[in-house]
Amino acid sequence: MKLLTKSTFYFLLLSILVMFAGAVLLYLTIKKVIYRQIDESLITEKTIIEDQIRQTDTIPDFEGTFGHQIEVKLLNYHIDKVQAIKDTDIYDSKSDSFIPFRYIFSSGNYVGKKGFIITIFQIISEKNELLHDIEVYMFSLFFSLLLISILINYLIARRLWRPFYDSVKIAGRFDIQSDKPLDLPETDIKEFDQLNRVFDNMTSKMRNDYLNLKEFSENASHEIQTPLAVIRSKTDLLMQQKNLNKDSLSLIKSINESTTKLFKLNQGLLLISKIENQVFHEKKMVSLKQITIKGLENYKEILQLKRIKVEMDVSDEALVEMNEVLAEIMISNLLSNAVRFNIDGGFIKCHIDKIFLIMKNAGLPLTINPDDLFKRFHKSSNNPQSVGLGLSIVKEITESYGMKIFYSCHNDIHEIKLQYHYKGNSPWAF
Repeated sequence: MKLLTKSTFYFLLLSILVMFAGAVLLYLTIKKVIYRQIDESLITEKTIIEDQIRQTDTIPDFEGTFGHQIEVKLLNYHIDKVQAIKDTDIYDSKSDSFIPFRYIFSSGNYVGKKGFIITIFQIISEKNELLHDIEVYMFSLFFSLLLISILINYLIARRLWRPFYDSVKIAGRFDIQSDKPLDLPETDIKEFDQLNRVFDNMTSKMRNDYLNLKEFSENASHEIQTPLAVIRSKTDLLMQQKNLNKDSLSLIKSINESTTKLFKLNQGLLLISKIENQVFHEKKMVSLKQITIKGLENYKEILQLKRIKVEMDVSDEALVEMNEVLAEIMISNLLSNAVRFNIDGGFIKCHIDKIFLIMKNAGLPLTINPDDLFKRFHKSSNNPQSVGLGLSIVKEITESYGMKIFYSCHNDIHEIKLQYHYKGNSPWAF
């Protein structure tokens, strides 16, 4: 949830609670004032009737004067003094409905031990209708004020937070390989201005660290390759000499193998570094099917030598937008593993459809944890020529293009599954 949406939600929630509490309090206050006026009117009328009873010792006729239903009883005995004001509903046969009344009940004594009971009823239907109208108007007013306040708060917050979202959007487009500085918007908000300075300092440091690391990697790779090439050429010359004994030839061969391994290791690490630093910018639609067929042609002699049978099951061109060089390296490493770790008289089965490229091959049981197979320097064999970077390079390539790769082994059959498209454009579909 966006920050602006979340803040608006909390503002809406608190505003509803506050306005609801305010509306209830105001409604109860108005109701209390109206009922207090009714009660004061009833008490005044009751007082007038009491005074008239004490003065005349008779029951006065005030119903026509006050316009209310009044009941007065004179008693020949003493009665306790009581006064109560309550609400009640009285059935009206004419309208066949109950009518709300507010009434006062009062009892007392006048001359001697004579008592009286006064009951005055005042209809409050009009008052209730007034309260209902007030309730509707209040709800409409508070609801309108709530909507207006939310809209104003949203517009103000959106305007205030605009520099922040602009800065985040610009920072999100930051390219570490570009020498263009961030062009962050100017703002008079102190916190956002501080955030922009942090963005500038952070991206500048990232850019400098990237350039230093890139320069070091390129220089180290170049400087290492030169002496390695010299060592390889010298060992080749030594191996061609005729006066070498068996032990010397074995030592030179070991040196040559180690040098070749170091040469491959240097190239592999340099390639991984370039992939991580996104050096390969060029993209085009490449066919994994054609690259796979071409790769198998390159291994034709080895496949014949090891008597490995190849089966192709292709139903799609497997078009993927990516760097062509990286696509060839990815497929080449997969094929290299399928050939190198195969057995004599084994097989390679390649299945390609709209979603998956699946490569199966016969081989010896896996000797390491399958979860470690795509990690650097983890090998599934003791082959001295293997540097343990082939599948880690494949992993780097697939991750850089949003693909997924899986490994499984069942009954000495190794399977690599490359998922380069997704069902329904969902990255979780499998």
